[in-house]
Formats: sequence, C-alpha cells, structure tokens
Amino acid sequence: MKQNLITFSTHNKRPFHSKYRPTHFDEIVGQEHIVCYFKNVILNKRISFAYLFIGKHGVGKTTISRIIAKVLNCSQPYYGDACNECVNCINISLGKSFDVHEINAALNTGIDNIRYIIEKIQLSSVDGLYKICIIDEVHMLSLNAFNALLKVLEEPPKNVVFILATTEIKKIPNTITSRCHKLFFLPIDKINLASSISKIVWVEQGNVTNKALLHILNCSEGSLRDAINLIDMLMINDRNITESNCAFLSTQIPYSVSHLFFSYLVSGNIISILQVLYHIQSKNWLENSLLTQIQKMLEDDIVNGSPLSLKSQYLLSLWQLLLKYQSLNSFTNSIFSSFLFELINLVLKSSTPKKSNNFVEKKKVPSLIKIGNIYIC
Repeated sequence: MKQNLITFSTHNKRPFHSKYRPTHFDEIVGQEHIVCYFKNVILNKRISFAYLFIGKHGVGKTTISRIIAKVLNCSQPYYGDACNECVNCINISLGKSFDVHEINAALNTGIDNIRYIIEKIQLSSVDGLYKICIIDEVHMLSLNAFNALLKVLEEPPKNVVFILATTEIKKIPNTITSRCHKLFFLPIDKINLASSISKIVWVEQGNVTNKALLHILNCSEGSLRDAINLIDMLMINDRNITESNCAFLSTQIPYSVSHLFFSYLVSGNIISILQVLYHIQSKNWLENSLLTQIQKMLEDDIVNGSPLSLKSQYLLSLWQLLLKYQSLNSFTNSIFSSFLFELINLVLKSSTPKKSNNFVEKKKVPSLIKIGNIYIC
C-alpha cells in the first residue's frame, strides 16, 4: 500500500532528511512536471539513455533519480511507480543493487572513477532490466573525465540509463548536455514547503509557530532539504519551535526583523533603519541574509502591485543596489559598511524634496489672451 508524503520509520534516530525521504513518485513535493513526465516515459516505454537534472540543491534531483532506478527495475510496478516491496526495490533502497551505480562527482572527479563506472555498465544486468548510472554534481568532473563520459554517451550500451545531476549547468560541456534530455527542477514554493514541514513537525509530536515557520521558509530559499535540516536542528533543543528559538540557533536574520527594516526603508525613516541595523549587528546575524530577504520582499511588492511599487524610481534604485552587492563573492564587514553608506545616501536622496524654481514654475499667461493697454483721452 502506498504511503502519503510522510514515510513512517522505526529508526527514530535517523536525520529527518533521510527519515522522510520520498520513496514513491506521488510523495515528491513541488516537482509535478518532472513526475508527470517520467510516468508517461515509463508507461509509454520511451526510455532515453541519458537525462540531465538541473536545479538548486535540496529540491529532489537525487531522490527522483533513485525512484527512477527502482521503477525501471521493479518486478511489479504499479502505474509507473515502484512497489518498494520486491527484492530489486529493496536492494536499490539499501544501496546494495548490482545494477545501480551512484557516485558523487564532487568527491570522484578523476577519469579513473568514470572508467570504473564504464566497466561496470558494460556487464549485463544482474537482477533488473536496466543498468542505472547516477552521477551527482556532474559539473565537478575533470576535463578528461568528461571526455571519457562523452565517449560512452556517443555509443551507449544497451539497456543503460545515465542520470546526471547538477546545480551549475554552465560548467558542463555542450557536447554532454546536447546528448541528454534536460529537465529543470524548480525551487519548492512556500505553500508546499510549509505543508511538508508542518506534517513532519506534527509526526514528531512538536509544534511550530507561524512566525517561526515563515523564518524557516525564508532561510531555506526553496530547498526542502535545508528546511527539513533546520527543523531537525531546532527540535533537538525544543519540540516547540518559536521564532526566538530560530533566532537563537540560526545565523539567519528573522523574517520579522527584515520586514520591519524593509518598512522603515520604504518610508525613509533613517533613525529607525540605523536602530534595526545596530540590533542586527549586536546579535551577530549574517548581514548578507538581510540583502536576500529585502530583495524577496521587494520582488513581492513589485509583482503583486502593492502601493509601495508606486515609488518606482526609488525601488528601482534600491533594486540595483541590492543586485550590486549580492553579486559579490564575499561579504565582509567593510563591504557591509559600504553597502550601508550607499543605502543611507539613497534614502536621503529619495526623501529630500526637490528644490522648486520659482522662475521656471511661475505660471505665465498666454500671449494670445493678454489684454492690450487702453488709453482714455
């Protein structure tokens, strides 16, 4: 029988991201387009020999890769999904299958690692129908390793499926990407994130406040794994997760503080802006998280057409300033000081009324309606 999003486990001491890892397609969160595609691929038997999964970390690339491996080798699949009960499914879940080879290219970058995989897939499958090769963080491979991978992709063995996963597609040669079916994984939206986190907290017999939940959602930035790891860390200390607990254990600035700062920023209240900044620095929070959260709030205000977006020129200048400093690789104290200087200067310019020119703005009477002088004799 299939389970819901939450997969119950007797191993209570396992990390949450492993304990609640999906084992069926129907448990995948926020990637419905990927699930629908692969169900149609499997039902129509249109299996390609190479897939490239593209997306940020923690959105389900490796999880879906393992589910695909189980579905392709499942003894009794059910409507394009794995049964998780046959010997093949169990062995793949435990990492003991001779037909599924998974490597992390961040740790195995050399050509010898790829040659080892190529030798393994040349052999006939032992238990299942397909040989599956999963290469995570494939963009970390060396040039020689890419060349060896390209050679096998040009002439792939029969019944072999490559699943390559990456967070940085620009680092992968075009000769590799052109031979793969490219699938883009989306960041998990806040509704799905909130639902998944709340269910896990409920199963773990805990509670989470709305402000704490909002803080976790903003810290995770669309990564379900980051969100689950954060509540795992918080629930070690206390089953009841509050915003104060988040601020105590996390270096990210609480959402309520960033929202207060943003409201002062839009209204041009410089004194309150400086007070909030002093509070942030006294807590030793990461200042760069302030930029990220402000940019998200700015996006929401502009996209949703809030009254704040009426200040178009000021918000545009603020947007440019945030992009300028977020593009930097490092964010030191001196850089943050420069950001504050430019930010305060921008606020002062927007709040200073323009000097009026009486001569220019003085209304003039059109010459056509001027009354001529009348002389009385």
